[in-house]
Amino acid sequence: MLRTAINLATAFALAGTLVAPSAVAQEAPRDAEIAPEFRLKGEAVSIPFVMVREFPFVEAEVNGVKGKLLLDTGALEALSLNHNHLKLPEGRVLRRGNFASGQSFEIILRPSVDNVRLAGGPAYGRVTTVRSQDAAQLERITPDFLGWLGHWYWEGYAAKFDYKALRATFYKGGPKAFLKGETVVAAIPFETRNRPNVPVLTARIGDMDFETLLDTGQYGNIYADAATLEHLSAIGAIKPATGAEGAFDIKAVRFSKGPAIPMAKLGSHSIEGAAPFAKAIGVDSSRILSLGYAFLRQYKTVWDYSNKTLYLLKP
Repeated sequence: MLRTAINLATAFALAGTLVAPSAVAQEAPRDAEIAPEFRLKGEAVSIPFVMVREFPFVEAEVNGVKGKLLLDTGALEALSLNHNHLKLPEGRVLRRGNFASGQSFEIILRPSVDNVRLAGGPAYGRVTTVRSQDAAQLERITPDFLGWLGHWYWEGYAAKFDYKALRATFYKGGPKAFLKGETVVAAIPFETRNRPNVPVLTARIGDMDFETLLDTGQYGNIYADAATLEHLSAIGAIKPATGAEGAFDIKAVRFSKGPAIPMAKLGSHSIEGAAPFAKAIGVDSSRILSLGYAFLRQYKTVWDYSNKTLYLLKP
């Protein structure tokens, strides 16, 4: 999956599910058991973020080192760190992994890390059982890359992402809380499969349906065989993006409920069979649309995991 800079961060976030574990002396903890102290508290919590290219980052400090954590819905663990940038306590290797592009890395379980602070958000004096890996490649996006904020950090909350206001707000209450004062453009049902953090929907491009995933850790990508891409080009549903080699502009993406939404400069991946990350998520289609910044910047979105509904709100 690590093919272009467009989907670099997502490839790292999914890495833990794309590799075979090596033999270890102790059983590895589950994702929900990682960084158990590092959780949101309160009925509604609002955290500012900054954009670096297409990626939302929360400015943070870990054990006195300032930098950025990627706000990545594609990551399961509440907190995962970049030990290329941080000096961390000694830990044990859980497993080795390889990306599709051939890079190898170790995932290491650290006993604890101290003083994790989110700018404009909560602070945590000590966080135990934290995983880390060498994420030097993410330093190509921002040189002060500290790691990831993932799903278990806000598990149990609905997540509202506002790319215009540069703010993520997490709600314990239902729609009455997160829709107050908002104009709803559409309410779109979704499902989750192997991973509770990845919404799966059906969307149509031209005359073809795509299994569609949502993920903040990327710009957006089309995964399809060459014949599909050629057909969609022939009927004018997609066209090569200007100044972006291997990418397409999509005339309109249509959900079962909701407006037609244009997309610009989505990366294209000609594949045979399902995309390399699909099995981990539970998707077996040969046509997959993975939506990130190209889609999310056009609306406020609320990811209501409890009620399996994606709300598009007027920005």
